[in-house]
Amino acid sequence: MVKYKVKITDIIEEAQGTKTFILDKPEEFTWIEGAHTHIGMLGFDEGEIPNKAWVRHMSIMTLPEDNKIGFTTRVLAPFSEFKDKLSGLQVGDEVILFKIGSRMYLRREDKPVVLVSMGVGIATMRPLIKSFMKDQTGIRELISLNVDSSREFIYKAELDELHNPKLKNYFVGTRNEFYEILNEISENNDAYYYVVGSDNFIKDIIKYLKNKNIPENSILLDKKEELLADYFS
Repeated sequence: MVKYKVKITDIIEEAQGTKTFILDKPEEFTWIEGAHTHIGMLGFDEGEIPNKAWVRHMSIMTLPEDNKIGFTTRVLAPFSEFKDKLSGLQVGDEVILFKIGSRMYLRREDKPVVLVSMGVGIATMRPLIKSFMKDQTGIRELISLNVDSSREFIYKAELDELHNPKLKNYFVGTRNEFYEILNEISENNDAYYYVVGSDNFIKDIIKYLKNKNIPENSILLDKKEELLADYFS
């Protein structure tokens, strides 16, 4: 397994308690939209057994052509060991990258694509939206629906600047607003639905979509295959 030691080149405060970390991109490190990687704190692998408490799987919120690697995450107390160390990092400090995976890439099968996210879950959706803006091949329309009760919507200013007749972005602050829009969107049972958020949020959305006759194979999660049964049961 190849590991990359990379520097933090920027830290952006997106909202209260939410930060984007921008990292150097190794020349040979590449990915597709919707990919994730593992971020490790320095020293996580120095013992006989790696310290998994110092590692997290993070969605990459940039595209390779941006020539940088970015991830956005909540950094709020009480901290886990990983978040405690992450919160203390500064520009110029280093982290370890390893093991890229991708379950949330754009399906270009001449269907609509609906991105449903909660809070910082929009980080997984940003590169999908950006990739769609570069190339709409095989996607009838793309709809992004994000709910965040804080109303400090991450990336909203940036995404509101994107204009395409096949793109719709919705940011809402209440579940009532959220379900009003989702109810209308989900009348289309031919779409792919990408869902990112807390476990309870994901399970609620799956139940809702299944009640709207959306087939399970059209609901996509950023979860390992062996964990899917728990969400769809």
